Formats: sequence, C-alpha cells, structure tokens
Amino acid sequence: MFIKKALVWVLSVALSSAVSFSVQAQIIPELEQKAERGDAKAQFDLGGRYDRGEGVTQDYKKAVYWWHKAAEQEYAKAQFNLGVMYANGDGVAQDYKQAVHWYRKAAEQGDADAQSKLGDMYVYGNGVAKDSKQAEQWWRKAAKQGHVGTQSKLGVFYAVGIVVAQDDKQAMHWYRKAAEQGDVSSHINLGDRYYNGKGVAQDYKQAMHWYHKAAEQGDAGAQFNLGNRYYNGEGVAQDYKQAVHWYRKAAEQGYVNGQHYLARSYYKGKGVSQDYMQAVQWYRKVAEQGYARGQLRLGFMYENGYGVAQDYKHAVHWYRKAAEQGDASAQVSLGNRYYYGEGVAQDYKQAVHWYRKAAEQGDADAQSKLGDMYKNSYGVAQDCKQAVHWYRKAAEQGNATAQNNLGISYGNGDGVAKDYKQAVQWWRKAAEQGDASAQFNLGLSYYNGYGVAQDHKQAVQWYRKAAEQGDARAQHLYVELSYAGGEIAPAEIEQMVRWLRASAQQGEAEAQYYLGRLFNSGDGIPQNTTLAYAWLSVAVANGYDKARSLRDEIAQNLSPVALDKGQTLAAEYFEKYRPSSP
Repeated sequence: MFIKKALVWVLSVALSSAVSFSVQAQIIPELEQKAERGDAKAQFDLGGRYDRGEGVTQDYKKAVYWWHKAAEQEYAKAQFNLGVMYANGDGVAQDYKQAVHWYRKAAEQGDADAQSKLGDMYVYGNGVAKDSKQAEQWWRKAAKQGHVGTQSKLGVFYAVGIVVAQDDKQAMHWYRKAAEQGDVSSHINLGDRYYNGKGVAQDYKQAMHWYHKAAEQGDAGAQFNLGNRYYNGEGVAQDYKQAVHWYRKAAEQGYVNGQHYLARSYYKGKGVSQDYMQAVQWYRKVAEQGYARGQLRLGFMYENGYGVAQDYKHAVHWYRKAAEQGDASAQVSLGNRYYYGEGVAQDYKQAVHWYRKAAEQGDADAQSKLGDMYKNSYGVAQDCKQAVHWYRKAAEQGNATAQNNLGISYGNGDGVAKDYKQAVQWWRKAAEQGDASAQFNLGLSYYNGYGVAQDHKQAVQWYRKAAEQGDARAQHLYVELSYAGGEIAPAEIEQMVRWLRASAQQGEAEAQYYLGRLFNSGDGIPQNTTLAYAWLSVAVANGYDKARSLRDEIAQNLSPVALDKGQTLAAEYFEKYRPSSP
C-alpha cells in the first residue's frame, strides 16, 4: 500500500511539473512575437524564461540575446542581468569590463541591485580600477533605497573598517536598517553591538531582543548562540532549560555545535534530566560528521560505559579519529589507552608518541605524562633532564601533578641541581591546589626543615590535609606527630584511628605498627591484644623491625588459642594489605 501511494505521489508530482511546463510553453509564442516586435518587457521576460528553463529548454545564450535586446532599450533590470551574465561567464565569455558597463547603466537608472554590484566591482578591481570611495558611493546609493544586503554589508564594513573608515555609529545605523527588514545576520550583529556596547550604550535587554529575532527566524547559528547566552547567564538570567530549548532547535537543523552542546546538557543533566543514552545519541551525530570534539566525547562515553556498554576498542576508535585531526585531549586519551593496554595492546612507545603530539600543542596533562615517561624510561630512554623540561612546562601552566613532580626532581636532584627551596616552592603551589602528594611532601619538608624553617605545627597541618584525601603516608604520620606532641584531642581520636587503619590497610608498615600499639593499649579503640599481635606481625614482615619487641612481648601473654588466631590473622593481613608498588 505504501509503495503504491508513494508511486502515485511521484507520478502526481511529475505530472504536475509536466502540466506546469506545458502551460508555460503555451505562453512562449505570444511572448516571442512581442519580443520580436521590440517590446522591452517581453524581451526581458523571455530572457528570464530561457535563463530559468521555464516553458523552454534552458539556454543561457538565448537569455543573453534577449536581455541584450532589452538592455539596449535602457531596460534597467535587463541591463543588471546582462551584467551578471558577463560577470559569471554564463552564455557569454566572462568579461568584467562588459559587466561593469551594464551594471553602470542600470545603476545610473537607480537600480539598487546594480548599484550594489557596481560597488563590489570597485572593491575588487574587477573590470575597473580599485576605488574604495566609488565603492562606498554606490553601496550607499543602494542602501538608501532599502537594499537589505547592501545595508548589512555596509554595517560589517563600517564595523571593521574595511573599504570604508571604521565608524561604530555608521555600523549601528546600517545594521539597524537591515535588521528592521528582517536580515538575520544584522539581527545577530546588532545584538552583539548592544551586548558589547560598541557604537551604542551597552544594553543586555536589547541584545537579547535582537538575538531572539534571529533565532525565531530559524537561523541555526543564532539559535545556538542564544542557547549559550542562557546557559552562561550572559545578558540574561541563567536558564538551562531555555538553553536546551535553543540548542535543540539548532541541533534538529543539523547544526553541529547545537548537537554537541545538547549532548553536553544531557550528559550533565543541566536543563534536562540526565540521560547518558541521549548524550551518546547526539555525540554520535556530531562524531559521524567528523567533528573532533564529538569524537572525543563519544570515545569517553565508550571508555567509561556511560549510556553504552563499556568498550575500550570503540573508545580507541573514536579517540584515534579525533587525535588524527589534532585534538590534544584525544591524543592524551589515546596515549592513556596505549599506556594501560586498554582496547589496544600495551605499547609505551605509542603512548609516548601521542603524549608528545599533545604536549607540543601545549597540553599540560600531556606534558606532565611525557615527563613521567622520561623519568621512568617508559617507551623512551630515561632522561631526567627531559623529564624536568616537560614537568616545568606543565607546572608553569598550573598542572598540580607536574608541580609536585618538579618539586620531587628538585628535592632529589634528578635532572636538575638539588634545591630544597625550589622543591618547597613547587610543592606549595601544588598543595594549595589540593594535591595530596604535594601536601604530604610539604608536610615532610616542614617536619625536617628542608628548604623551609622547621615547624612541626605546619607539618601537622599539611599532613592532615593530605590525610583527609586518603594519603596513607600522611595518615599515619599525622597520628604519630599528634601523639608525639600530645596534641591529640579526644574528639579527634576516632577520626585518627580511621586514618591509621586506612593507612595500615594500604600496606604502610609504620601505620601497621601504630595500629598494633593502639589495639594493645586500647587508646581510642577497644583493646584487643590478638589484633595487636596480628598488626605488629605484619609490620615486622613488611620490614618495620621496631614492632618486633612489642609483638614478642604481647605473644608471651596470649593464650595458645589467641596466639594461633593472631598468627592466622597476621598471615591473612599480610597477603591482603601488601605495600603499594613504587
């Protein structure tokens, strides 16, 4: 049934076209007779029919022939059309001088289209010597007659100072004239002028008025820009729902930026219920159009299993497409997949290749990672100087990880002269950004007086900051310092025990020792000598010999059953809570 209906529709359209052509063809003989008798309007109309192929076979040469006849009778529109044919080389050899000749004849009769085109010829020096004053003169003639394209053009040229002297007020004048006739680009330009206060007092309401005008006419770019204004709260109250409304309008017209930002809205759940599947749908549309940022985001969705089954191979596929277009973030992500061997065979050299591409574009994350590769000789010969070079580039852009690693390089004298003051300077920068490792290193510097005056209170402060982020070393050192300084408050004991336990479970031998001591003494934790024995045994097994004497002392006081349980737990904990690999 559908096929029959579709066939009927196709046939009806074809029949309609044939009937239309037939009707038009019936007019031609009468029109030809009038044209042959010298009727200028008939000559003009007949030329138009040959130009468009209405009732006759399209024939540009015949269009030129009849327009020439009408033009010689001073028929302005024919003169203009003849100018266009000479300018484009349609039905006649291209000849800019002839184009200028006919444009001028029509322009001098007041034809606005011809005046506008004649101005263009003077700008580009086609068929006439370049002359910006003549161009401006003819454009203004056309614009004053209400030629909307020329009004918009004059607005642009006055705004940027091309061809004519830069003049914000004149730009505003002509933008407004064109905008009042419904010119979309002028609506946008007028909105920008009000938004930025150029050539007019800044007025966000007026800016939004003109942006809305453009968007409501269906211009996808304007709809996207209006969405951005609502999303960012620029010149209007922030309104994510309105942003989504306009992004969707642009997206549904195939506007790639609108699709990308609509996907982002679904991903973040701003202005619409969070929906990863919808985000993937729109990111895919963007990606399949070859847009690198969409390819990057689609790869990210596959990598993390957001709105789609997790699939590292698909992630690599899309990361590679974006990376090959030069997208630095995608290059880093592709490098990461090679580094971890996810979706592709592990290959440190390939990781270095992609990190380098992104690093050379100034991507701080890539620079930091490339520094790591040089420091650890992954995929490249070890070169601490190169490591420092890349750490510094990233650190100077504010990358906290690189700042911490640059501090470590200064602290150890790796690839640079040892300098604790420089180390502290970089650790502080990273620590103030919340980097837990840098906070620990800064605390260690204050504790030992390296590169800074010794200050145990400052050490405790920075250890605590790192401990609150789960840094195992900082957790047990914070507890140790607090106990040693007698600074522990009863309200803090429970928190400190949690940190000590977390640190011990991450394989920190010293934390295991202190946790064993707490279980033995019952200080802030229920006393349990069996658990004390177990944790002290693990600490000894992990190389912390200081725990041995207390463990042996406790063993002498345990019953055979308790001792057996303690040894069983020690073996279990030793396997379960091994130290992290360096």
